[in-house]
Amino acid sequence: MLTIDHISLGSRNIYAGTEQLCAETGFGQYEGGWFPHLGIANRIVPLGPDQYIEVESVIDAYSPHTNPSARWFYDQIEGGDVFIGWCLRVDTRDELQKLAEHFGTDIIDTPLRKRTDGVQRNAIRVPETIPCWQRGVPNVFLIEDLSEHPGAQPRDGQRNTPQGITWMEVGGTEADMRAWLGDGAADLPLKYNGGRPGLYAVAVATDEGEVVIRRTAVTEPRQPASSDGSRA
Repeated sequence: MLTIDHISLGSRNIYAGTEQLCAETGFGQYEGGWFPHLGIANRIVPLGPDQYIEVESVIDAYSPHTNPSARWFYDQIEGGDVFIGWCLRVDTRDELQKLAEHFGTDIIDTPLRKRTDGVQRNAIRVPETIPCWQRGVPNVFLIEDLSEHPGAQPRDGQRNTPQGITWMEVGGTEADMRAWLGDGAADLPLKYNGGRPGLYAVAVATDEGEVVIRRTAVTEPRQPASSDGSRA
């Protein structure tokens, strides 16, 4: 079953962006670590035990000069905070394998984030993350041990207890998302605005009622790939 796992909120300043988000929502946060191959770091804002927002910034001032993915990320945040992208999760490797066949790609099982304790575990996913975000569509992860999920970890400064995502507003249409993900797209709590692909709003249930977080979406995403991996 497809489940919303996490959201990337790009910010010019990782600390100011996280502080603003937590001031708006009352949610807590903690230091997430960094992505050595991108020159990007994040702070994590849990939305429940198995969902979270990662507030991300370019921290290596020179990575946009040498890394095209870092340059794309850098360009997106020039005008301020923006929903860079979002990721889904499945429960089993069999499900992930079927999606890999749907996308026409192999399962990727390589390291991504290095935590503050120095641990860098492999992230199991299809397809690769940044190319999907550049197109305004999600990719899919498998997290084999949910007790290690970033959303389940201790956080600082929480005033309002988040209880999970209730809905998200995305661009395009349901038909577009079905073309990308297959029939599992119908089970996701998505509202479609018919605009350019990308994420526009996230609603989270809390002990004090629903909280809606709105930001701009990525600008001018590339055409989504079809299920065989080619451009639509």
